[in-house]
Amino acid sequence: MSYVEKMKNLVEITKLVTESDNFFDIKDSIINTMLNVVDPTKACVNLFYGNDYNYAHLVCSATLDYIPKIFPKNEEHGSKIDFNVYPEYIHKAVDEGKIIVIEDVSNDETAKGESLLAINEGYKGRAVFPFIINNKTVGFMTCYLDEDDTLDNDDIDFISQVASLMSLSISITEKNNGIKNLINKLRNSLTNLNKASRRLYSTEDMFYYLKKMTSILVENTNSEYALMNVYNVGKKGEVQGQKVSISEPFHMINNLNSLMPMVMNSSRVSEFNNDADIVLPNGKNVKKYLFFKYLIDSKTALMIMCVGGDDFSTDDESTVSVLARQVSLSIQSYEYSNEEKKQKDIDNELSLLKVQRELIMSDDNIKKYQNSEFFFYRESAKVVGGDFYHAIDMGEKIVFIVADVMGHGVISNYIVAIIKGAFDVLAKSSNSPKDILLGINNFLYDEFDKMGIYSTAIIGFLYKSEKKIVLSSAGHYFPIVVDKDNNVIKIDTKKRELPVGIIKDANYSDLEYDISNFKLMCFFTDGILEMKNANDDEYGEDRLENFIVENVDKDKIDILDNLKLSIESFVYKEEKKDDILVLFIK
Repeated sequence: MSYVEKMKNLVEITKLVTESDNFFDIKDSIINTMLNVVDPTKACVNLFYGNDYNYAHLVCSATLDYIPKIFPKNEEHGSKIDFNVYPEYIHKAVDEGKIIVIEDVSNDETAKGESLLAINEGYKGRAVFPFIINNKTVGFMTCYLDEDDTLDNDDIDFISQVASLMSLSISITEKNNGIKNLINKLRNSLTNLNKASRRLYSTEDMFYYLKKMTSILVENTNSEYALMNVYNVGKKGEVQGQKVSISEPFHMINNLNSLMPMVMNSSRVSEFNNDADIVLPNGKNVKKYLFFKYLIDSKTALMIMCVGGDDFSTDDESTVSVLARQVSLSIQSYEYSNEEKKQKDIDNELSLLKVQRELIMSDDNIKKYQNSEFFFYRESAKVVGGDFYHAIDMGEKIVFIVADVMGHGVISNYIVAIIKGAFDVLAKSSNSPKDILLGINNFLYDEFDKMGIYSTAIIGFLYKSEKKIVLSSAGHYFPIVVDKDNNVIKIDTKKRELPVGIIKDANYSDLEYDISNFKLMCFFTDGILEMKNANDDEYGEDRLENFIVENVDKDKIDILDNLKLSIESFVYKEEKKDDILVLFIK
């Protein structure tokens, strides 16, 4: 399911949480809303009451079939179950407060004894998402995976945010009537938090996001000032340097930062003091403060400070704890994005966008048909980019697309995903390449127009037995073709129609070619043509043609290796601004 659909459902879940005082009234709705946009079709929720970890209370099992029969309802909200019957990996998730995914319970030592239950309930794998309030695990959600279900990093991030919102709902439910004002403030603040989160994901504006969060902290704790700092930490958890610092109001940032040594040196995760005696550099006397420390991951820590205003309480600690967890998820997404920009290796657990790209354009796409071979060279200006190729074997013919979305990164990758989705649907019902382009433009024009984005594309029908290819171009380059005598065949490029997303009622044309004399066809995006060397010379189409003629008789590996060397020897890396995609049909 698309990122946009997940965000819509997350907003819906936020609405459920912020409009209810009782977790038990909305738990099933939250689960069903979540399962609408991720692969698992089953999930359940267990809670620990008080500090008793001897029993896990199964309070939400509406999507399950067999397990409720084994553990029938024996209390108001569900079933009281001896926690010792749960497998080792669930104990580990609860003890360590971390997400654990088991892909196959029958082949995992930590799931020993679960195989029979898995067979009867109809699942193969299981994922555990702890509910954490004030650094204490108060319950957990498990998602059940069958043979065809998958959880990519995008799904895990989404479910984590749902678990965080469920933690908030549980926290609200535990409150008594004496703190209704706090609940109402949380409801209002979560709307702002959700807006800020969406802006962070779309624009990566960390300053705006943390500024919003410090305002929410001031509002929810009735304090005068708030400070949020993000730090680098070492292997032993020691602070090694500040990354981001934001305060509300901003002019107090240096004064509030003077309190950070006290926070860092404290052995406590959180603390509030309503009878302090601290003088800030500006001469202001601080009587009340609350701080909270949160380890985002092995390299990053979040520190929060609230100062002045009303007396702080344990309720304020709980509120800051829940907000800190939500903020940490957003900071994680931001950190992953920064690593992708630097094109570093990304840990599989964190590679949301990299996985998304591989799902869109897999190396396992069509590789051979009869005596012909498909292969491509791809290099993105960012970890993900707007150039893509995709092919579908329709039996009598292979239908393929090469496209170049304006821009780079997250937004262009989103557009790539929706173009691919439209292409997959249209390829199965269209009689020609131009019909597919017409459909893509008609279906997606409004989306393109809102975002101010367009895309060039060329679509081909390659017929296996008839030795012909039909092409239609939406502002995209036609291929370089080499015949069996190693001569370049010039294709009429006057039929390059408008890119998709430019006008609503665009027209496209089909061009048919006999390929019986073709040795190789090379499709490409403009990234390789427009890259420049130290003399500001472009690589250009002539240079690409010469490369193809010189390498046409080589095998796939040599062609790709030589192309990479040709690019690296021509252009400075810092000047490779655009995505590069070159597709060969040989």
